[in-house]
Amino acid sequence: MEVKLGGTFLTCAMGPLHQAGVSIQASRMPEGLHELAPAGLLGGFRRGVEQAAKLAGVRVEDVERLLPMDEVREAILRLEESHSEAVVAWNVHAGRLGGMLQGVAEVTNHGTGPDVGMCLERLASKVRRDGPFSEPLQVLAEDVVHWQATLARCRKLLDEGGGGALEKAYRRRRLRRLATVVISGLVIVAALAVIARVHMARARIDALLGQPAVCAVRGISEGDLDRATSEQQRRVAARIEACAAVEAREAREREARERAEEKARDEQRRREERDAKCAAFAVRFKAGAFSAEDEAISGVSGELLRRIAQRRLTAADVGPSGPALPCDGARGGDELRAAFADALVASVWTWGPAADPGPRLGEVLAPRRADLTPRARTMLSVRAIDEAKRAIVSGNPAALGRASRLCALTAALDIASGNACAALEKVTAKRSP
Repeated sequence: MEVKLGGTFLTCAMGPLHQAGVSIQASRMPEGLHELAPAGLLGGFRRGVEQAAKLAGVRVEDVERLLPMDEVREAILRLEESHSEAVVAWNVHAGRLGGMLQGVAEVTNHGTGPDVGMCLERLASKVRRDGPFSEPLQVLAEDVVHWQATLARCRKLLDEGGGGALEKAYRRRRLRRLATVVISGLVIVAALAVIARVHMARARIDALLGQPAVCAVRGISEGDLDRATSEQQRRVAARIEACAAVEAREAREREARERAEEKARDEQRRREERDAKCAAFAVRFKAGAFSAEDEAISGVSGELLRRIAQRRLTAADVGPSGPALPCDGARGGDELRAAFADALVASVWTWGPAADPGPRLGEVLAPRRADLTPRARTMLSVRAIDEAKRAIVSGNPAALGRASRLCALTAALDIASGNACAALEKVTAKRSP
């Protein structure tokens, strides 16, 4: 009866493996992989247990108590992962396989049928240069061999002692023996559970240590850390230290960004306030009703504002830097700039004969060049030519700079300056470092 129990169990349990071997032997690898699905293998195992229980006349639970069910579940869990990866690898890479199944399908086990594990190992060996293809097949082969070994162990347990134990359980229902079996099972389960918890804890730690982000180790629980190896604990401590440095740097960068954003908001707020004030000031200036407070708003002196309004600019108002424009760059500044240009045209005989023009004077006055009288244009032309000649002769840096600024002004206003400004440009180019 004992041999019959084990043989009956193994016949059912090995059914899916046999079908997988037949398919692989016939070069139908996809069908073979389908037969190796963990659900089918587990179904064959359960059918074997049911048949053994039926022959012995006991419950399925009585048979399962004699078998290493934790190992069975562990083997199935391994197969679930390796089988899915092997199927993906086959679907991706099998198109390049060509005739490599020849020879693989010839592996048999003494004429009784192909050894599935050996077939997979031989196929993995043939494509070993293609790591993403060979490695999943090799892992599946190892897990299939492990599953076969588990089934063989179950058969041995049923053959060597299972029949007698089941007969005793069926005939006598001895509570003492059942208690012993239960206690033994609990001890094994507890031991396996401890081993599994330690293994899973260390696997979780390795997974977190393998992540690029050093702060991933913050996710390790105290319980897992207690089960870690000394090397894992050392690496975790180093990662935590590096994480602290990263967090400190990020905190500094965050504070710097917040300060920069706050500064930008303040600057934007000040610009908006200035725009509003300058727009209101431009309206008042156009109406000729501005006060001493508008000096701070416009950014220029009240005296200059009055000279602009009265169109009586002086030489100092146009250079040598600037000129300073009210509300320059702000809303309403264009109207004030136009008012400044009006004043420049109206008072050209006040500033033109003696001014050292600033670099922006031509930019401000150019839109109004057509409003300059011919006499004013001639005056500026003659002055630029005279200043250029004197500067060339003297070589004085200050004179050269003033003459260059006058030539730039006449060029911006399309006023002819003869050959003097061209000669001046050559002289200044030679003197430049």
